[in-house]
Amino acid sequence: MSAPASVPSARSLWNRAWSISPLLTLATAAMALGAVCTTLGLFLDARHLMGEPLWLKPTKFFLSLAAYNASLLYFFSFLSERPRLVRVTGNILAVASAIEMVAITLQAARGVRSHFNVGSPLDAAIFSVMGITITVLWGTMILLAVVLLRSRLEDRPLAAALRLGFIAAVMGMGLGYFMTNPRPTQLESLRTRQGVLESGSHTFGAPDGGPGLPLVGWSTVAGDMRPAHFLGLHAMQVLPLLAALLARRRHLSETRRLALVRASGVAYVGGMGVLAVQALRGVSIVHWDAVGLSALALVALASLATAALHAGSKPGPALEKRPSLGA
Repeated sequence: MSAPASVPSARSLWNRAWSISPLLTLATAAMALGAVCTTLGLFLDARHLMGEPLWLKPTKFFLSLAAYNASLLYFFSFLSERPRLVRVTGNILAVASAIEMVAITLQAARGVRSHFNVGSPLDAAIFSVMGITITVLWGTMILLAVVLLRSRLEDRPLAAALRLGFIAAVMGMGLGYFMTNPRPTQLESLRTRQGVLESGSHTFGAPDGGPGLPLVGWSTVAGDMRPAHFLGLHAMQVLPLLAALLARRRHLSETRRLALVRASGVAYVGGMGVLAVQALRGVSIVHWDAVGLSALALVALASLATAALHAGSKPGPALEKRPSLGA
């Protein structure tokens, strides 16, 4: 029995992605293959680094970038009227993700940290290359966010999800720069001309490598920027998926679906902001004080107000249709 027409086959998805950006399609496949290889490394290599299996970090990054690149290919399917922009930015993003993962994998193979590691000239050079690469990637993402905001999409709830997801991803990526700032103890070592092994860290208020949540390693004793960073980056998948699920609810009007998507976007971006502030305050994700809980309450109120405001709005005019990745 053949698959339903509404469910595209793997070959059709690949062909469509290839027609959009061949290099980004190859990079996506390479990230998926890398995730498989580094997962094997978890079983074949017993070494640990900073309290976790050596190959866990590369595995997480390969998986994250596979999802990230696939999401970009989906977004590019809505920019068919800008083939040159799609081709150039797709190539930039593919090369940037490849450089990042080569650096992370190389450092894992050497048994040392990739991020914040400036313990030797080679380590410092690799960390600098990673910083430059991410800056280029971030700038490209900002450009694409502007283009997406100016594009006309037929499905208003999906359009809102795409735009909010992309904006949240840009913000989440930007939060990474807080982690690269040298900590007071590191600055003191620089001032006294002592050897500096690291510049920056994931945590605020305690060194990296302390007690953390299973698998992800997010600190349970200090502030940690990784939860907010993670939440922001994966808004590109979460919010469009929400819009797709709401579209299956036939009893919901477009106006109601749009209200729910926008309210969810406010909650998502607001929650990311609260997590970021908690990290900068040195408060762990598992410990919430009055300030953090009050901020979450404000985000919830803003989300409810957004839903109420847009639920009563009038339907907008039909906009120009764009093809999807599976078309």
